[in-house]
Amino acid sequence: MRKTKFFISAVLAITILIVQVGGVFAAPESQASPIISGTVLSITLETNPNTGITTVVVEVAGKGQDSQKLRVSQETAVALGLVSLDGDGNPVINKAALSRLIEIDPATVIPENEVDRHPVASALETVFSDISGINYDVIMKVHLDKNIGFGVIAQALWLTRQLHGDAQIFEALIVARETGNYDRFTPEGGTTPKNWGQLRKAILEGKLGTVISDKDNNGTDKVKDNNKDKSKDNNKDKSKDNGPEDKEPKDKEK
Repeated sequence: MRKTKFFISAVLAITILIVQVGGVFAAPESQASPIISGTVLSITLETNPNTGITTVVVEVAGKGQDSQKLRVSQETAVALGLVSLDGDGNPVINKAALSRLIEIDPATVIPENEVDRHPVASALETVFSDISGINYDVIMKVHLDKNIGFGVIAQALWLTRQLHGDAQIFEALIVARETGNYDRFTPEGGTTPKNWGQLRKAILEGKLGTVISDKDNNGTDKVKDNNKDKSKDNNKDKSKDNGPEDKEPKDKEK
């Protein structure tokens, strides 16, 4: 149990870390850009209807330059004094910041083409980019269509990696957790997990082995223990190498 909690916590910790430094991943080239400075002309709060995330758009005008609108996270806006948080943690525009000179690190500016992307889903896409078929759209589809939280999605992605699986295995894990039916993850000769916790434990302890998706003669999806199949093949090969058992020839009757 401790091992399971440790690995799941590690996955979530890595995801949160990437979300916090998301600006670094999003715009590495901007780090070498000069600091943006100017007078604050306006401050606007915008909530994305798809992700529910509120960002802050600040309009600044440099000396002798046209004004420009920059989008930053709530955390950055609070640090810059553009907004404050009320007792419920909701952002409130700081009117005293208007007409004030401000300096903004370009690395903290959110590119407009990333406004509609959920930062946690983007982080998960980055962390698990080695899994075939996994991308931002697949993650968001599970999150929105099935109302699955990112914590569970992170667990399913990590377990998929342990199984050397792909997007199909990931979706099978999600369906299993959603329906409570874990028959597709029963190793040959093994016991079917009864819940999500047992499935995680079986995978973490290596009891499920490397699984592959397959169909039986009735067209029903199954998941076989690939390690056991390899073991059987190896035993067959050894049997072939040894050849038939030598038998002592019977003495001819004299």
